[in-house]
Amino acid sequence: MHLPGRESSALILAALFLLAGTGNVVRGQNTPPSVNQPTGKEIETKEVQPPVKTTEPWEIKVGGPGWLANVSGITGFHGFNQRISVDVGQLLRHINVIYAFNGEVRRGRWGVFGGLLYLNAQAGTPERSGLVSKVDLGLQQFGGQFFGSYRVIDGPRGWLDLLVGFRDTYIGQQVGLQANNLAIDAASTQLVDGVAQRVAQQVAIRVSDLQTLIRADITDKLTALDNRNPVLPVGPVTEFLKGKILDDVQARVQSQVSELQAAIHAKAQARVTQIKTGLENQISSFLTSQLNRSFSFYDNWLDPLIGLRGRLNLTKAFYLTAQTDVGGFGIGSDIAVVAYAALGCQLTRNIYSEVGYRYLYDDFRDEGANDFLYQVSLHGAQISVGLNF
Repeated sequence: MHLPGRESSALILAALFLLAGTGNVVRGQNTPPSVNQPTGKEIETKEVQPPVKTTEPWEIKVGGPGWLANVSGITGFHGFNQRISVDVGQLLRHINVIYAFNGEVRRGRWGVFGGLLYLNAQAGTPERSGLVSKVDLGLQQFGGQFFGSYRVIDGPRGWLDLLVGFRDTYIGQQVGLQANNLAIDAASTQLVDGVAQRVAQQVAIRVSDLQTLIRADITDKLTALDNRNPVLPVGPVTEFLKGKILDDVQARVQSQVSELQAAIHAKAQARVTQIKTGLENQISSFLTSQLNRSFSFYDNWLDPLIGLRGRLNLTKAFYLTAQTDVGGFGIGSDIAVVAYAALGCQLTRNIYSEVGYRYLYDDFRDEGANDFLYQVSLHGAQISVGLNF
């Protein structure tokens, strides 16, 4: 039996039930559930962890720079200053000991680094003429520097450091003389004969005339003491000796002039010969003792320094680096300047190498140490190899 009314009612009732269910879903989305009311879903909660602080790693570098330095400038004592110019080839031929080292420790933006250089060299220079047959030169030089650094710029392309530090410089110089005995005997005889000849001619020997004779026969033959064109950068340590020899020989001659004059005028030839021989022996012995000696000089000074150091990365392996510092400021040197620039390569993770050029200029005067003047520059290529950890 067909009941259309009942079918319609059933359809309407089903539609109402569907609408009621939809309404409940909407209300469930918009109305927060009660704390005690189960929702059918578990809300997952996560605990927020505080950020972990990373520790800056320590960076350590050690290296050995090979500086092929030429030396040029002016140095001297007591106002007698000599220009020196010694190339690296001359230095290398006469080096006994040389060592160089640098190192750096860094953590974050702060670091310290330093380096040292020590040189010991000796050379002998035979003289072809004069009263000195040989001059032996000795040189010891030490330079040590220490810096604290702060990295003001640090990025993937490079970095820049501010530097504050000091440099200690030590110089030792020695000159050893060997007398030319034959030349000394001949010069002494020539001087005494010249004095006797003037006395015999009844020519008054003034002090200036006597000094002229001594210069011509003695001190002008001591050019080895001037240390001109030295093979090592050693100043004229023995220059003062010429004045001492002049004064002493003059006093010895003047002490015998009266007796010599009396013997000549009395025509006592034996006495004349005796006085001349005695005076020649005195002068010869004195010159030999003065020209068979060693002389030395030592000095050191400390310079405060400020500077900059930087690096520019070109590729993963290659980079440019440079450093400059200035100091002294009258505390040690009047002025001291260093400039360095190089192309570097990170050969492996722990090995690097740099090829560049270094220049150092030092203007130092010590009025209390023989009025020592040192206005000298060291300049040349530098090749470095080192390790970083």
